[in-house]
Amino acid sequence: MERLNLGSVIEQAISRFSQNRIGDKPPLFVMISPALTPIPWHDRSLKEFVRMFLYEVLLTNDPDAIIEVTLRRKTELKDLNAFVGIRPSCWVQLRVAGRGLKVMEHLIEELFAEVGYRCEEWVGVQDSAARLGIFGNKNKPELKIVFCLELSRNILKCDVLLPVFENVPLSYQAVDEAKQTAPRT
Repeated sequence: MERLNLGSVIEQAISRFSQNRIGDKPPLFVMISPALTPIPWHDRSLKEFVRMFLYEVLLTNDPDAIIEVTLRRKTELKDLNAFVGIRPSCWVQLRVAGRGLKVMEHLIEELFAEVGYRCEEWVGVQDSAARLGIFGNKNKPELKIVFCLELSRNILKCDVLLPVFENVPLSYQAVDEAKQTAPRT
């Protein structure tokens, strides 16, 4: 288990992009929560995904369109916890938003596949412009990353939602079993 500083990963991806893109570069606004500490992750897959995802988004974006990148901690997402079937200590949200983004579900699936995650499902809601993708680690199915695409007012929002576990992740079933068998005092 390593502790990953996502703020540094974001800075490195932006720096690499700035050096490699020829021509005009899109205006970029970055906001990283100062209270966000390095998060525990089981391997280098998250670091590689974030690096590749940001680089691809920045490289293919319209140079005249502003890109916003934010990184923050979400203490609880109850509906998402129940839907995905995990109970993390908290979630970390990486959002990339802009009018010139060219991100599609197929690209996201390819990037996840490169770091050992497979798409379990894409879910949409009728009359909604949002699509939710759940990606599971091929070797450790209990490890999940959630990706949300939402188009609103011609702005595409891409959210990478990362469950953070202070201990080993448990499924809802394991948590419920533990509650039932725990001695009462």
